[in-house]
Amino acid sequence: MSLLSKEFISINTVKGDYMQRKDYLKIGIAAVIGMIIFVSLFSNVLVPLSALELELNLSLFQGGYTQLTLPPFGMVRAQTHLPPLTFQVALNNINLDTLSEVIPRFAQDDFIDQLQNQIRSFLYNFFLRVLALGFLGGAAGVYLLGIRKIKPVMLGGSIGLILIGIFILMAILSFNTMAFNNPEFEGALSAAPWMVGLVEESILKVNTLGEQMEVMALSVYNVFEKIERIEPLGTADGELKVLHVSDIHNNPVGVKFTNQVINTFNVDIVIDTGDITDFGTPLEAELIAGVAEFDVPYVFVPGNHDSPEVINRMKQIDNVIVLEEGKINILGLVIAGIADPSSRSVEMAVLDQWVLDDYAQRLEAVVEEGEPTDIVAVHHPRISEGLTGAVPVILNGHTHSLRFREEQDSVVFNAGTTGAAGIRGFQTRQEVPYSVVLLHYSWEEGEARLVAADIIKVFQLHSGFSLERVLFSPQEVKEEVKEEVEEEVEEEVEEEVEEQLEE
Repeated sequence: MSLLSKEFISINTVKGDYMQRKDYLKIGIAAVIGMIIFVSLFSNVLVPLSALELELNLSLFQGGYTQLTLPPFGMVRAQTHLPPLTFQVALNNINLDTLSEVIPRFAQDDFIDQLQNQIRSFLYNFFLRVLALGFLGGAAGVYLLGIRKIKPVMLGGSIGLILIGIFILMAILSFNTMAFNNPEFEGALSAAPWMVGLVEESILKVNTLGEQMEVMALSVYNVFEKIERIEPLGTADGELKVLHVSDIHNNPVGVKFTNQVINTFNVDIVIDTGDITDFGTPLEAELIAGVAEFDVPYVFVPGNHDSPEVINRMKQIDNVIVLEEGKINILGLVIAGIADPSSRSVEMAVLDQWVLDDYAQRLEAVVEEGEPTDIVAVHHPRISEGLTGAVPVILNGHTHSLRFREEQDSVVFNAGTTGAAGIRGFQTRQEVPYSVVLLHYSWEEGEARLVAADIIKVFQLHSGFSLERVLFSPQEVKEEVKEEVEEEVEEEVEEEVEEQLEE
């Protein structure tokens, strides 16, 4: 073989090796791109977990995050692992019928074990799905590149499988659940980042606080028994007892305490002036559906934190009467009310004053129609301002501040927050107490008359309570006292005039 022939063969061999290395590079790039596309587009899977329907998804090259999406609250995420993968979990749906059966079982150890086993099984199947997508994506990338031979296609699939497998393994080994102690928020959750850190604490406190509430409610009753034995303070001989609650804000302890007060004091009617939930979601409505256990009528006037879904859920409870706009007669007591304008949507924001004033005019029209009104119940105090002096009793909420005042022949009560402001109560430095107002009515000539009110505050941290009983004199007595005072003033004036004339 000639020297020229050897040189030609040597040049062709080098050229062939160069083309082979170039092909391998194309195959690798195509496999990675295909794997990324397939995993990102097709990894989402629906997971039925008890009463919840979750959606799992995996995205690549987004910074090692675990992301939880809770419509309509928003999103919370934390950087939990090293590889550039983002695990996404979204709450798609809640089966309310199943949830009502599941909630009582949460305290059972075997139920928790079953949930944990279900979660492990779903995650195992999810990761197998992702690995399969990695292989298919790598193979498809090479195939779509124009290389249709079996070996290169299988090589591309293997590259995709190995790469996504390494990422998943590294993510599992480096996963840090403590990263959620410093999470990032988007949407409505950004206004309440403290919720995540306090959810577990608040849930653990539910049972202990509930037991404390029962003991303290009985203690309040015993104190009242002693007070009523003291003649100078008078007694409340009410024939009808109305419990005013407000702003429970999704706190099951507040619901439990309300039930205890109902049973302890033999309450006849409960009037709730709104904000029974925080975000107006079906889940919250199910959690506070414990009002179905109350053996008395429950009049509910929606607040700005309630929603159409909450209102519909409350309407499904037999003992609940939702007062959206109108007047009702319960046990002879005439109650007028109108829902907060924000309750017609999920906005939760307090609307402009002109909207509240428009609702105030509509409420005034309701009061003027039909039989005389005994009680007006609204969430926002501004809506009932114009009725001061026109009705005997006005009930408000919204401000989370328990207040009472007499003005222009009207008695105005704000029950504060029966749920201690919900989870937000843990955020404030100063403790927010659970509060209710118990109204005592008697019948005089067929008309209901308020004779006394018990203003009750219960403190969770100091395990104590405060109470105040206010007695109300009949209108006739007030007029007699007024006449006596006027006569005394007139006599004093006449005496002063006579003395000045004599001088």
